[in-house]
Amino acid sequence: MGLCSLTHQIDALNILHELRAHDTASNADGEGQCSGALAAGKVAVRPGDVMKEPRRMKTIAERARESCLTRLLEILTQLISVEEDFIKEVSYEKSLLKRKDSVELKNICLRMAIAEGSSCSNRDLRELRDCLRHIVGNLLACVRDENNLSSIVTTRRLRELSNSFPDI
Repeated sequence: MGLCSLTHQIDALNILHELRAHDTASNADGEGQCSGALAAGKVAVRPGDVMKEPRRMKTIAERARESCLTRLLEILTQLISVEEDFIKEVSYEKSLLKRKDSVELKNICLRMAIAEGSSCSNRDLRELRDCLRHIVGNLLACVRDENNLSSIVTTRRLRELSNSFPDI
């Protein structure tokens, strides 16, 4: 598993949290101070009042993507927890996870963060899900080869994760 791979996964998790926070903040009430002329679509109740944009309702597709992103965030959080616990229990020295896999995960998250528009596309979410599935599968294959109590618990936890991926 290795600390380098784990570091990339933690970085990816932080990027996704920031992306989700940014998306939530930009889709909030739309309130803000406006100076000078009124922006298109904003209404002033009285001079000096806070200008409000009409609140745009999210589509069902946007809500579904948000829900999917939240679920993938939970899976990544659990995956990191499983890896950290396994490293503590076994004091495993060699890397079970190819560095390439965790770097790819981080790159997908970075690409999602800099993409046009703040919401994730279905393609981005599928890539993220498939990358996480690949990582879980690789870890499962490596951990199964170990023969100790910790690997049995880790295998069970990884199988549970493997079965919890959302459909996109």
